[in-house]
Amino acid sequence: MAHWKVHFRSGPNDVFRALSTQAGRSRFWAVEAGEADGVIRFVLPDGRTEDARVEEAVQDRLYRLRYFGSTWTFTLVPDESGGTDLTLSCDDAQDGSDHVSLLLRLKALVDFGVDLRNHDDGRTAAYVDS
Repeated sequence: MAHWKVHFRSGPNDVFRALSTQAGRSRFWAVEAGEADGVIRFVLPDGRTEDARVEEAVQDRLYRLRYFGSTWTFTLVPDESGGTDLTLSCDDAQDGSDHVSLLLRLKALVDFGVDLRNHDDGRTAAYVDS
């Protein structure tokens, strides 16, 4: 199991909302990320799609889904100053670059209101900012 951590100055509610809502996921993760009956339909910039089942969601604490054959678990812990420590655990991680770029895009959105994606259909595969 691989783990990555990131610290947010924003509180757990803001981080959880970005992970757990269509509006949030569409601003840092996917072109589309609607959810119905516990399944998120991801449409990624490179055209790939994935129907990811939400396995567990605990408000402001935990968000777990089955994504492209792996289990991704986002664990949120409030810090002493109102921020959030997030740990992403994945049971089948290769080099981790996709995970790191996703977490940095999430941080940019939640803490700074910035979308780091390049929004260039010709630059998706192999680009960490796709």
